[in-house]
Amino acid sequence: MKLKKWVVITPAVLLLAGGGIFGFIKYREYQARLEEEKKRETLYVASEEYTVEIPAREGEETLTLVRGTPVETRVVPLVVKEDKDDKEGKEYRLVFIDDKEYLMTDEQLVSDVKDAVKEKNGFVTLPAVLYRDPEGPAIASQAEKGSEAEILGYASILPDGSVDRYLVNAGGQQGYIRSEYLAKTADAVVDTVADVHRDRDDRWGGGDAYTLEYPILEKGNFPDNPMPREVRTLYLNKATIDYIDDYISIAQNSDVNAFIIDVKESDGPAYNSPVIAEYSPTSNEHAFNSFDSYKAAIQKCKDAGIYVIGRIVTFKDDYYAADHPEYVLTHADSDDPFLLSGAYWPSPYQRAVWEYNIRLAIEAVEEMGFNEINFDYIRFPDRIDLFRDSIDFRNSFDETMAQAVNRFLFYARDELHERGVYLSCDVFGETSNDYVAAYGQYWPMMSNIADVMCAMPYPDHFATHDYGIPQAVWEVPYTLLHYWSYYVCQRQDETPCPAKVRTWIQGFDTNWKEPHVEYTAQKISEQIEGLYSNGLDDGYMVWNSPSELWRYISYAPAMHARVTE
Repeated sequence: MKLKKWVVITPAVLLLAGGGIFGFIKYREYQARLEEEKKRETLYVASEEYTVEIPAREGEETLTLVRGTPVETRVVPLVVKEDKDDKEGKEYRLVFIDDKEYLMTDEQLVSDVKDAVKEKNGFVTLPAVLYRDPEGPAIASQAEKGSEAEILGYASILPDGSVDRYLVNAGGQQGYIRSEYLAKTADAVVDTVADVHRDRDDRWGGGDAYTLEYPILEKGNFPDNPMPREVRTLYLNKATIDYIDDYISIAQNSDVNAFIIDVKESDGPAYNSPVIAEYSPTSNEHAFNSFDSYKAAIQKCKDAGIYVIGRIVTFKDDYYAADHPEYVLTHADSDDPFLLSGAYWPSPYQRAVWEYNIRLAIEAVEEMGFNEINFDYIRFPDRIDLFRDSIDFRNSFDETMAQAVNRFLFYARDELHERGVYLSCDVFGETSNDYVAAYGQYWPMMSNIADVMCAMPYPDHFATHDYGIPQAVWEVPYTLLHYWSYYVCQRQDETPCPAKVRTWIQGFDTNWKEPHVEYTAQKISEQIEGLYSNGLDDGYMVWNSPSELWRYISYAPAMHARVTE
């Protein structure tokens, strides 16, 4: 902005213009005003844009300021810019920065930093959580994609002038929304979604069609929390904490480099948790370890260089269901909880259930130091298709099952990535198929959001001759997982931003079906090679429910490094 010429009205001019006593009065008024205008006050840069460019009072120099920046100002109402496009001129304030004078208009300044963000509305780009508080994670409601949002305020201004969360009213729902989910125009809503849409029939749910959207998302990449290239993992249940040194010894004498450790199981938490005590006192009464002993065990693992993953059983929780029957899947004709697969299920549609599990995940990260959080049972009950008409799902936002799972993952990802940790999710082996499963899991949808996909294709869970294999498939785990992983690769190819794939493998014998097969180190190796044969080489996790030390010791030689770190 070029300032061509400045006109300053002097006292002499005022006296000549007014004449006599009237000129003197005007002069005194002018002096009083001038003294008032010499007073400086601190104001804040305001704009609809992230930054404001201001000119120096003299010369060609300009300066860029981030909105919300406090500046020391003085009113200079008699400085007028002469310009053919600005015949009436503008009234400016002098802004003092580093002993230099700059010029700003009143429209660029506000007395309260809360008014520094001037945009008035926006449009929601994806179904997004509305937070109750400026910093979360408490949930107020849900904003629907495409809805217009009236901007009422913001949480805080970031160093580049953007904001982290806006306070909005969207579709009659009020709360804080993350700024990445708010666009300036309605046309920009479509641009935030990749042009990859899949319609899939719900195989067991009456042929309902799903249209699922895939935003382009960055995966977690945290320099202060690096994930090993190949994560070779043993599962430790909540009873192993007192024996943690023995498990660490296995890792130190082998290529095992990670543990996945229970934080919360369906039958209670692994430790006395302040979050669980607040949300589910009954559950906390069944905690297996003390807070301090659990924390000390996790720290021992980290000190030994082991990558630690916290496992949270999410939508299967008997004790939480007992404490909060209002959030549980119930009989449609009564308020009695519905027993499914031997358990009571908090509804994946209920945001209060989401908030509980995410608050626990945040505690596990901030207090225990986990590198990654793994969500298990991130689904509706299996075989739920047999009982759909008999259940009240507590579906407050009229969502499909897949949408509920999808939106929970967005919420989980945002909260965990904000804290520099990774998100992994467990899915059934069935998700290698190209349909939305009856319980709401769909591989491309979930892989697009999570950092790691952890499927559970345990060989003894398959039909005897799946994929046309002539032997019982659990007898030949290499062949089985070679076929299975081929279809996972197809699902990954359908995913715009695919996650890493770190598969659960079977670490237990097949004693419950014929023929019985002992799962030795050889069978562990065959499973790993079957997965890696199709490029699923980001690692694996050995599932053995009792976390048997003797078995893990025998497995260790098979868990050698297969890729370059």
